[in-house]
Amino acid sequence: MKRQLFALTAAVTLIPLALVAPAVADPQSQPNGPWPGENDSNIAAIRSYEQLWSTLENIEGHAKGTFDLSPAPLTSNTGREIPVVSIGDGPTSVMLIANQHGNEYVVSEAMIEVVKGLSGSSAKAREMREKLSVTIVPRVNVDGFDADVFDTSGDTTPWRQNYDPSCTAEPCDPFYEVGRGYDINRYHSYTANAFDHPYREGDDNDNPVPESIAMRLLWDERQPELVVDFHHQGSFVDDDGGLITGSTMWPNALDEAAEMGISDEFAETITLSKRAVSKMLTALDQYGYANITRYPSTSTPGIARNAYGLLGSASVLFEMRGGIEAKSNGYITKTAQVAAASVLEAAADGTLWTTSTAPADQIRERGDDLDNPHHE
Repeated sequence: MKRQLFALTAAVTLIPLALVAPAVADPQSQPNGPWPGENDSNIAAIRSYEQLWSTLENIEGHAKGTFDLSPAPLTSNTGREIPVVSIGDGPTSVMLIANQHGNEYVVSEAMIEVVKGLSGSSAKAREMREKLSVTIVPRVNVDGFDADVFDTSGDTTPWRQNYDPSCTAEPCDPFYEVGRGYDINRYHSYTANAFDHPYREGDDNDNPVPESIAMRLLWDERQPELVVDFHHQGSFVDDDGGLITGSTMWPNALDEAAEMGISDEFAETITLSKRAVSKMLTALDQYGYANITRYPSTSTPGIARNAYGLLGSASVLFEMRGGIEAKSNGYITKTAQVAAASVLEAAADGTLWTTSTAPADQIRERGDDLDNPHHE
């Protein structure tokens, strides 16, 4: 399972966007907002399922070099196809996935920008396509974002889980919302069998989450050296009161790796993942709107970050601040875009393989959350 790390992202020109917050008395953070609920039009600013496919088809029609838009190996439970973009025909395979949680959707827009940049006519884009084979899944959870469905409580999307109202009363499977569905990010198989249920003993074909299986089948087919998984988190502050705009983490399923007898290989995977994180941190440090911390993640082995690390890929989680008003989608998109672009460029020029892990090793912890951000 020991692998050499290569990385991926988009060839784009990145322009920093500044956050401007109105002056208020005794703010909880700097900047003091924007906060969730201030603009109900946020989701309207994000491409719908149909618009997402249409946008990607339009990009395909103008793409330079090797470009393929196809559905994932499995559909969602409502029968929707999950769009998968493949760009380039180079020897290094990398996989970017986003929007596993249906209500964490701005990162899907960032992936579209990555696709645009990487499929363009610039010299840098051509170089990336020659060196990389890139798999990008802008929205894994197509149902949880905007499917016209209801859970057994009468709520509709967007929500975190996929759509699978098969369990209407406890006990249900782990990481399942009663009468709604599964947390896709917790159901990635890390054994030889892509259909294996991550939380049942022994080998089986009982994984109940088609979106998770589809991502694992793509991993089996593409064998990426690096997987980067983009999400959103809530509102948090650092020790100085600064508003945290993103958090990142590498694989940490040490106990499971020991049980599998791959501790040495997993340690190497962690180091390679930290190199990618370090490149992201260094690139983002130059932008005034980016304040990145370490994500306090668990060691659950079925989480994508851990599952693909246990399988041998360098693996990075990148969490953007989310749940805020539409006018701030731009800096979230740009931050994810910069993070992706940094590892791509480092892979292209060779600096990724020698870069220090010090930025990742020295990253600050995330800090306190703002449970009631409107309160001053």
